[in-house]
Formats: sequence, structure tokens, C-alpha cells
Amino acid sequence: MRKRAVPCLFAVFPLVTLISVVGSAGGPNVKGKIAGQDRLIPDVYAEAAKPESRRWTWREPSPSVSTQFRTLSANPSRDLCIAATTSGTAGPQEAIRMTVTGGRVFPTTIVVSPGTPLAFKNFDPFKHRIYVVGNANFKPEDMAPNQVRAWSASGPGRYEIRDELFPSVRTFVIVDPQVVQVAYPGRDGAFGLSLPAGEYVLKAFFGGKQVGRPITVNAKEKATVELKEPLSVATAQGDEKQDQK
Repeated sequence: MRKRAVPCLFAVFPLVTLISVVGSAGGPNVKGKIAGQDRLIPDVYAEAAKPESRRWTWREPSPSVSTQFRTLSANPSRDLCIAATTSGTAGPQEAIRMTVTGGRVFPTTIVVSPGTPLAFKNFDPFKHRIYVVGNANFKPEDMAPNQVRAWSASGPGRYEIRDELFPSVRTFVIVDPQVVQVAYPGRDGAFGLSLPAGEYVLKAFFGGKQVGRPITVNAKEKATVELKEPLSVATAQGDEKQDQK
């Protein structure tokens, strides 16, 4: 009997390396892991899978490929931002490069303090026309290969970046005056932060929204603090906090 083809959505993206926004010298002094990332699906994936979008292809899944690798889900190293916040106000951070390539902007969600410059660089061999939705200060303009466009948000809020030419380009910038540093987990879910001694609240952001429950952590100057429990990112935002001493 002839096998019937099963519709699957395939996407190939280049490896992206992102350096922590700010932090103290030396290795991470706060370490942890996330859980539930396999249940996070970026909106662009869900939209591309719709028949009316005409952005998927028919493929015969290979039986030699494990089921877990045939299921679309978020890539924590670019889609899930862990932000460390304090009760005070942080100043602008150093310029952060945002990579435009492969029909995406990496990272797809980032948390920064007001006034932090973001440098969008086009690594594709064709032009892009990115813009901030509803923002007159960053309208669509031709961005040629290797060209850089800079933008910064002056105040707190949630900003969405899109591209007039490519609907798969969608990045969210969360501007929070209390954010001190951000990190992106590896594929194994592990992440690390290099923080000055003090109390912080760790928050996870995906698709421009906070996910999971915040965790309070006390960073030590000369010791490494490891979270006792994984930071769950699959649940809706909650008010309950877990203390890690």
C-alpha cells in the first residue's frame, strides 16, 4: 500500500550566538535550568502551518528521525529571554546587535532598559524593510545587505518589530527600567547570569510576553547560586514566587 504524505513544516535557521547584555566580570554566579520549553510554539510557526498561508511544503517524515525532532517548538537560545530585575532603576546598556537573517530577527524576544540602542544588521544577500509597529520614529526603510539600522526605545513598554517584505520577521522588545541582565538558555535548558551581589527577580519572556512564574534569587559575590527547581516557562504568568537561598 502506498504511503500517504503527511504535511510537515520545515525551517532551517543559522546558529546564533548572543552575549549577555550586561554583567559583572567572571563566570556566572547564578545558574539554573528551564522546563516546559517544548510546549512553546512561536506565532510565526503556527501561522505558517495554516493552509491559507501557503508557506509550508509536503514532506514524507523519515522514520529514522525521532518524533521529538519532528515537532516544532521554540529554540530557547533565541526565543526565550531570562531577565534579571531589581527593585531599583537600571541605566541604558551597551549597544546590542540584532541579527537579521534567514527570514527572522534574532533574538526574537529581548528585554532591555530604556535608552538601550539596538543595532539591526542585515546578514542576508537581499534587502529588508523592518519597522516598529505603530512607531513613527522607526518606519520601514530599505536595509541593504550588511547595512545596520539603529533604534532605541525611550520609555518602558512592549514593542513589536516586523518586516514589510517578510512576514516571518517578528521580534519583540520589552523595555523595563529595572532589568539588569538577560540570558538565553542553551538547547539543554541551562542558563547562567553574572550578577553583582544582591536580590533579583528572574522572569522569563517568550513571544513578547512573560511566561511562567518569577523566581527570587539572592546572588552572592564569591559563590555560585544554583536554582533548586527548574524555571517553568510553559505556564501562564503567575504572581507566586519561589525563593532560592
